[in-house]
Amino acid sequence: MNRIYLALAAAFCIALPSWGADIESTQYTKLVSRISRVQGPVVDGKYVTFTADGSARFTGIAFDFEDYKTIHPFQRIVRRDQYGKPEKDDSGKLREIILFYIAKVPPATREIHYRMVVNGLWSTDPLNPDTAYDYDNGMDVSVIPVDYYEVFQTNSVKKGEVTFACEAEPGSVVTLAGTFNNWDPFMYEMTEVSPGKYELSLPLPRGTWYYDYFIGTSQIPDTTNHNHVYTKDGRVASVVTTD
Repeated sequence: MNRIYLALAAAFCIALPSWGADIESTQYTKLVSRISRVQGPVVDGKYVTFTADGSARFTGIAFDFEDYKTIHPFQRIVRRDQYGKPEKDDSGKLREIILFYIAKVPPATREIHYRMVVNGLWSTDPLNPDTAYDYDNGMDVSVIPVDYYEVFQTNSVKKGEVTFACEAEPGSVVTLAGTFNNWDPFMYEMTEVSPGKYELSLPLPRGTWYYDYFIGTSQIPDTTNHNHVYTKDGRVASVVTTD
């Protein structure tokens, strides 16, 4: 780890190289195999591949959906021959070394704003001509349009409000209860927004809340939310935190 990396780590949260965190390994390998040259960002479904010149000592990227607080280091591709030596082209020159980072697009996103760090200096992406001015942070950022998609899951749609999501048999009566209503299973009935999919948006004060869904007398944890705890009576309750 060089001095630039250490200096950046002291000021920011830098993600350690994870080789495709949150990306299924087969998909990640497929995306890496498609990288053949340094070019502007490439959108492939729910993923974006960013590349950079391999001559830099350190290159990283930060995104608006993380408030630019995490710097993700680029990985390095060195093409090797059958003997494990760096490949050379027909003229005998070493083939281009490519730096890359693959990002997963967050749900309900139409474009990504990002900045890059090259050898300790912040900049827009030199390979992407599309930029915008971020007035909240007072800086220029690079912009890339992405494919919009939605995921049916419990999420905080805005400050102080949570949209709860539940999958159950079509035509069921599904209710929501938790620490926000003293576990009353009759107060909040969810709406079936499509066959077998139920939602309810609820304003909640800032804090951490435990909740579950009820179908008849059955208490069911939220399968779209992996944040669970055990209650005093030994049951599993889902957890959501509002800002």
